[in-house]
Amino acid sequence: MKSEKGVTLTSIMIYVIAMTTAVLVVGRLITYFYKNIDLVSSNTAAASEYTKFNSFFTNEINTKGNEVEECANDYILFSKTQNQYTFKNGNIYLNKIRISKDIKSCQFIYDKAKEIITVNLNIADKDYSVLYTIVK
Repeated sequence: MKSEKGVTLTSIMIYVIAMTTAVLVVGRLITYFYKNIDLVSSNTAAASEYTKFNSFFTNEINTKGNEVEECANDYILFSKTQNQYTFKNGNIYLNKIRISKDIKSCQFIYDKAKEIITVNLNIADKDYSVLYTIVK
């Protein structure tokens, strides 16, 4: 009578197929996970740059008695604080200090009659358009 000890060729093939399937499934999950991590990090970076700009600009707008002295497409200058926000080479500067980077486009529009400033930003293919009302 034959001894039934040991591993048969059929059982080895079943183990190899099962392990290969498990490795493929884990590989697919890891690839999906890392693609989503890259997407989330780019979204987070865009939101972070927008938030930095917004915090500085909101502080400027909320300064009492601060009015727009000059406004062009790529810069805006305030009278009381003498702060100038400039879009140049993909960055936004407050005077000479960079406050936001990796900006694709930035446009300042000032409506003197309504005292409203519109800022249009494009960061990482995300468009932001914000209306700011000057505090008197």
